[in-house]
Amino acid sequence: MTEILDSALEGLRLVFAWPNLIYPVAGTLLSMLFAFLPGLNGVTLMAIAITMTLSWDPVQIVLIFGAFVGGATFMGSITSILFNVPGSAPNAATLVDGHPMAEAGKARTAIACAASSSALGSTFGIIILLALLPFMRPLILSFGPPEFLLLAIWGLSMVAMLSGGLSAKGIIMTGIGLLLAFIGTSPLSATDRFTMGTDYLVDGLPIIPMLLGLFAVSEAIHLSQSERKSISGRLQAEELSGSITEGCLAPFRHAWLTLRCSFIGTIVGIVPGIGGTVASFVSYGHAVQTARDKEQFGKGDIRGVIAPEAASDAKDGGSLFPVLAFGIPGSEGTVLLLTALMVHGIVPGRALLDDQLPLVFALIWSLFFSNWLTSILGVAISGQLARITLIQTRFLVPVIFALVAVAAIVNRGRPEDLILAAVFGLFGYALKVYRWPRVPLVIALVLGGMFETNLHLTMRLYSFGRIDLLDRPVALVLLALLIGTIVLPIIGRKRMMAYARVK
Repeated sequence: MTEILDSALEGLRLVFAWPNLIYPVAGTLLSMLFAFLPGLNGVTLMAIAITMTLSWDPVQIVLIFGAFVGGATFMGSITSILFNVPGSAPNAATLVDGHPMAEAGKARTAIACAASSSALGSTFGIIILLALLPFMRPLILSFGPPEFLLLAIWGLSMVAMLSGGLSAKGIIMTGIGLLLAFIGTSPLSATDRFTMGTDYLVDGLPIIPMLLGLFAVSEAIHLSQSERKSISGRLQAEELSGSITEGCLAPFRHAWLTLRCSFIGTIVGIVPGIGGTVASFVSYGHAVQTARDKEQFGKGDIRGVIAPEAASDAKDGGSLFPVLAFGIPGSEGTVLLLTALMVHGIVPGRALLDDQLPLVFALIWSLFFSNWLTSILGVAISGQLARITLIQTRFLVPVIFALVAVAAIVNRGRPEDLILAAVFGLFGYALKVYRWPRVPLVIALVLGGMFETNLHLTMRLYSFGRIDLLDRPVALVLLALLIGTIVLPIIGRKRMMAYARVK
């Protein structure tokens, strides 16, 4: 224990010693800039930086790449709130309630809330990372196909709660999302399915163009067809409501929700191969499922901002678990982080955790510092950013279309992505007009691949007698969560109906 504490203090000293402090600060500012620009993100920045830092020493590498991981997470939520354009896939959950807040003139509140939730979520994730550092190996190895399958089913079970009480529409949209997730190569037979003979669909539908179409393009079309003068419906800054203080304090007023969603984000981050998109949408679903006034979500409920933002930043701490313990990346960002470490001779595993523990803590503290710095800067500029919602619609709609076009093309460099964004933009607009929920479709699309792959693996292992659920405590915990998610809302509704009859 003393060794871990000494290493933690030494790692902290490495971060704040001059001139080492320059690296996390510069990394944070660069990642914020890249995350805010359309079509660019932290992954792009890290890919560029690997080739430009080959001569750096290991301390400088962990400091700047730790900042890259933490700095980009929050900034994508700003474009989600202001323009309904997700900066990255995990930020798509934030726009569901964040953008309606901007439309109501409360953009500064939403941005400040996102910043505060991000800081608290990242703090929780780092604390859990530090607490579980000695227990990494058994925890990660406990996840197999049955656990992944139950995790996917748990996420899908929340879908009915995300449709404003219209469960039939939610189930239908979930089915459509699952069907879209099955496009591409079959994990069972390795044959192409529903690709219409094109190479473009072999790897499945790309998530970023779909999200851009479903939310950003559809919103731009809706704005152009509406009579709103601006996003907020106001033209003067004095007419904007909400406050920065209100946004900063919101995660504390909903402290139990913030804590639960941070926990979900951390656990999802620990599991390799899932990523922040699942963490954000599962946390958002959990927030809706546990709320008494579910109908408020999707209309600008601040809890819909707290949940995904806390989970998305908490998962950054959790995602370091498999990278440091086994060298197993769980996302594109951690792939590039692992690459940067190994290029400089920093090999994950027991040797790193035993012999280079101060370096590990320097990486963790750099991530922590970066998360807080982005949140502080986000709060500082939230008032100025809120003024974007005053720009007249006739000027703003072409800008949104241009941002979407750039983001769709730059993401993978394929013109087909732009066509896909346009198609799903029209589809999303139709869903918006006829009041069909879009979030269940996105959740099903995100979880569909994980559900199908692990369903086949679990069934095959069960047929060979290789799985005994009673010997898998993590699977039992997930099964209990799944049952609770389905049963508790039913019990709650029955109690409310009984109480209403008594009154």
